[in-house]
Amino acid sequence: MLKHLYIRNYALFTETHVEFPPGLNVLTGETGAGKSLLVGALGLINGKRADNSVVFRTDDKCIVEARFVNLSPVICQQLRNNDEFDLEENEVLIRREIRPNGKSRAFINDTPVSLQTLRDVSAVLVDLHSQNESYSLLSADHQLALVDAYAGCESLTAQFAATLRESQTLQREIRELEAKEQQAKQQLDYYQFQAKELEAAGIQADEEANLEQELNLLQHAEEVREALGGSVEMLYNQEMSLYNQLSEVLEPLRKIRSVSTAIEGEVEKLVEVLNTIKETSFAFQDLLETTESDPERLAFIEERMALYHKFKLRYQARNGEELVKKYEEFVARIEEFGSLEATISQKKKALSKIYHSLTETGLKIETARKAAKQPLEEQIFTLLREVGFEKSRFEIIIERNVSPEGELQADGQQLKATPGGFNKVWFLIQTNPGMPAGPLAQIASGGEISRVMLALKAALADKSASPVLIFDEIDTGISGEIAHKVGEVMHKLSRRFQILAITHLPQIAGKGDQHFQISKEIVGETTSSSVSRLNHEARINELAKMISGDKVSATALQNARELIKSPEKE
Repeated sequence: MLKHLYIRNYALFTETHVEFPPGLNVLTGETGAGKSLLVGALGLINGKRADNSVVFRTDDKCIVEARFVNLSPVICQQLRNNDEFDLEENEVLIRREIRPNGKSRAFINDTPVSLQTLRDVSAVLVDLHSQNESYSLLSADHQLALVDAYAGCESLTAQFAATLRESQTLQREIRELEAKEQQAKQQLDYYQFQAKELEAAGIQADEEANLEQELNLLQHAEEVREALGGSVEMLYNQEMSLYNQLSEVLEPLRKIRSVSTAIEGEVEKLVEVLNTIKETSFAFQDLLETTESDPERLAFIEERMALYHKFKLRYQARNGEELVKKYEEFVARIEEFGSLEATISQKKKALSKIYHSLTETGLKIETARKAAKQPLEEQIFTLLREVGFEKSRFEIIIERNVSPEGELQADGQQLKATPGGFNKVWFLIQTNPGMPAGPLAQIASGGEISRVMLALKAALADKSASPVLIFDEIDTGISGEIAHKVGEVMHKLSRRFQILAITHLPQIAGKGDQHFQISKEIVGETTSSSVSRLNHEARINELAKMISGDKVSATALQNARELIKSPEKE
């Protein structure tokens, strides 16, 4: 339960300590006293965002602190699943700090935590129900969530939503790949033609450079033969060739080479030169024998060089090496297209499996909802009678989202998936005899919606793990005997949960186990709000004021005493 609430420098609350006991705690106060501000402070504990507008004194930070004690083993286990903070025994201390610049910090058991962690933890501890939430009951999504809470299929629904997000991600990937494939299709013929053309031409990286050398040789064949022939004669073949003359020079030198290492070294150099002349002569001779005019080969090379020139212009390449790279690029694009087809096919198969899984999970959720439908209807119907709908009728409609654009298929139907499954759920209610039943949004007034929400809260109480329920003026739009009945339901509910109920009705306030007054005081030019626990006499006086106004009559006091000792509380 919520044992202690501390508020400092929050709006009109300068500094306030409140100790809450178990049971039904009612909070009352005049309009403008600060009831909504108290709810706002509790909202900070629940992880709602805040700005510097809530900081009253700009030279100090705002602090809201809540201590929860006597937590059940189930709740403690849920809290221990979070590794951002340590849980000592069965207590939790939540603190929010808002600095004057609007920056916020959250702590759990004095350990800094993220705002999301704070929301997750507070959701386990507190169920804060406000007037706005009453109107959220008109939302089909909210009605669906309430049925799921009763059916106990929230984990299945969360699984469905996660799987649906996975399928949507995969769908986007497939669409992007298909768009890429479509673009590739438009260019595929071009790539195939170009690759085929280059492949048929037999383009090679170094062929052009080799052909240029050969072309140069063929174009100067006669000149080359003449030069090579003369060189071979002078270097080696003639009687007075360079080779023979050098051999004669070496003959006497070889005889004295061993006399001096210096002479031997120089002789070795001449021997190397002699060998070089011989080898060069043989090489020139080979070239001479292979070099001849070949008009056909010349024509072939010129034609081949023209082909390279044409392709280089077409593909903006500088040489044969870049042409080969172009060819490889075209082949890669063609292979990529084939890979795209395979990848798309693979992803579509994966998506089909996900859709199958979604269908199976959706059917389990639907079964759980339909199983919960009748008992929830009966329980709500009973509770509606307890809050004044004596002749009411309540029905939960569960249908499928049948759509020709549905991704899922079951029982021959195409079903549109949403994060909540493939069902539509809405509440039908008949509040007055003779009037037709209709959607809650069309039939119920503001006060009636609040009572329906209270009935739903009571019906779902056993499904909720939250030990603290907070009701913020859900009694709006009711009075008299109806208010009395609503108070009875709240009181019964407080036997299982700690309840904080902010109310403006004496019939509900009289049902409280403890009564707190929110008041506003003006001292000089400073206005501040505070929360105080009323003793028995002060409580009677407060209820009397709620009944008759500031001029408290004896009748009002007697009525207040009657409200407090109402037999329903005993």
